[in-house]
Amino acid sequence: QLQSEVEEAVQECRNAEEKAKKAITD
Repeated sequence: QLQSEVEEAVQECRNAEEKAKKAITD
């Protein structure tokens, strides 16, 4: 249970980073 929650948080963090990079490059 905890593992999946951690992975979910990591995925959300990566998505946020990707959006930030795209926002910077745009």
